[in-house]
Amino acid sequence: MRKRGIIFDLDGTLLDTLEDIAISVNHVLNLYKKEPIELQKFRYLVGQGALQLMQDALGVDEAEAKVALEKFEKHYATQYSQNTKLYKGVSKLLTLLQKRGFKMAILSNKPDSFTKLCAVKYLREWKFEAVYGIRENVEKKPSPQAVYDILEEFKLKPDECLFMGDTKIDMITAKNANIDSIGVLWGFRERLELEENGAKYTVSTPADAIKLLGEL
Repeated sequence: MRKRGIIFDLDGTLLDTLEDIAISVNHVLNLYKKEPIELQKFRYLVGQGALQLMQDALGVDEAEAKVALEKFEKHYATQYSQNTKLYKGVSKLLTLLQKRGFKMAILSNKPDSFTKLCAVKYLREWKFEAVYGIRENVEKKPSPQAVYDILEEFKLKPDECLFMGDTKIDMITAKNANIDSIGVLWGFRERLELEENGAKYTVSTPADAIKLLGEL
């Protein structure tokens, strides 16, 4: 069936957010008198939500991570737009999809407030039917719950939609929702992780994604 909708992950797919996240996490680590984590290690720490990020970075339980999360979010509110940028070629990809009439949405495991802030700051040029981060009473990715919400807003069936992301969480989310997935290799993870977790397609650049989408 012809594809008419696409759901994007945010961090590592549309936006390179790694440096700003790292700076804010390392700020919290400093408050706890812990050693900073080097930037590239964050490629494997992010993806499961800010609370899990705090647990993994600090090595603490969930209760302590919730306290740390408040400190992280306070700092990240001033940091999130300092170094973050669209990946090269993403603007062309989004513009083309919009011209072709694709319905577009964003689904992230970033806190919902920051997901929306980033969308407004960096992605307001394009129309997204839905922009969701982690919301209260909605299971985070890889649960398909939020995907079903988006499909309802799209008024599309799963086989009319694609999911594009850069981590195994995204690939598993797509698989759980019975949606074809596109793993992007310009983000935070490698091809092997994406393919082992069910990526139907992988693309190295947004230009490759444009070519693939023209063939589907």
